[in-house]
Amino acid sequence: MSYSVHVHTPDPQSSDPATAGTARTGNRAAYGRILALALPTFGQLIAEPTFVLIDTAIVGHIGVSALAGLSIGSTIILTAVGLCIFLAYSTTAQVAHLLGAGRRQGLQAGIDGLWLALGIGIVLAAALFAGARPLCVALRGTGETLDQAVAYTQTVVLGAPGMLLVYAANGIFRGLQKVRITLVAAVCGAVLNTMLDVLFVFGFGWGIAGSGAATMIAQWFMGLFLT
Repeated sequence: MSYSVHVHTPDPQSSDPATAGTARTGNRAAYGRILALALPTFGQLIAEPTFVLIDTAIVGHIGVSALAGLSIGSTIILTAVGLCIFLAYSTTAQVAHLLGAGRRQGLQAGIDGLWLALGIGIVLAAALFAGARPLCVALRGTGETLDQAVAYTQTVVLGAPGMLLVYAANGIFRGLQKVRITLVAAVCGAVLNTMLDVLFVFGFGWGIAGSGAATMIAQWFMGLFLT
């Protein structure tokens, strides 16, 4: 003998005004929650490209060789950091799953992700710093452009641990559905990067290395702030 269970799901197009109104209200609430999570997350995802954009705008006033060197260096750092995006998505899933199940270990899993991000970031920074010149040569850097690219790369990669901390921390906040703080961190980091860029490049005359230092400090600021 078999039994069947029929579950009635309200149809948004139902002729019953009350049912249709309830469905529309529920849809609007769901869309609102999705936007509340998506918009701050988008702001965080474009943080690193925004830093490079700011650096490009400032370094463009130094000269053609510096701008070409920045292009090579930014390609290296964006590629390396982009490969570590799994830190954000893995911590999001872990924290959300465990906390959703009522287990406090969810936050501990996120903290473990922060330690992992810091460790990977330190190794990545050391490897890219040591291999900066060969990598820039591989990307067809020559002459003065090569020197500029190496100077930028060896400075900016020192902020890689901070940026990976940002990825892991953002995963935690997404798992907790508290993502506004990540947008605040991204905006503050961009403002700090711009201010330091102008100070180091034009005020102190550090050239392209000053631009890399500004980005590096902004990355560490964001990582420590969120942590």
